[in-house]
Amino acid sequence: MKAWRHAPLLLLAAAAPGGKQIVLHGNGNGALPCAACHGENGQGKPSTGAPALAGKPASAIVSALNLMAAGQGGTPLMRSIAAALTLDERQQVAAYFSSLPKPSP
Repeated sequence: MKAWRHAPLLLLAAAAPGGKQIVLHGNGNGALPCAACHGENGQGKPSTGAPALAGKPASAIVSALNLMAAGQGGTPLMRSIAAALTLDERQQVAAYFSSLPKPSP
C-alpha cells in the first residue's frame, strides 16, 4: 500500500514533455514544435530567418527564450511560443539543442 502513495507523482513526471519531445512535437500547451522552423536537428532555416540552435550554449538559448517570453525581441510568433513554455521547458529545450552537433557550414 505504501508504494501506491507515490504513484501519482511518478505519473505526473512521466507526462511532462522533455526537451526533445518539445522540439519535435510542441508542449501541448500552445508551444508549437521548434523543429517546424529550426529543423529537427537544430540546423535552422535561413530562408525563413530561423537561426541554427544546435550546439549553441544552453544559457544563451534560455536567455533568448526568456526575453521573448517577456515580450522582448524575436518575432511575434516566437514571443508567443516562448511564453507558452514554462521556465523548466525552456531550459529543457535549450539543453537539448545545445547537446546537438553544430551544423556544417
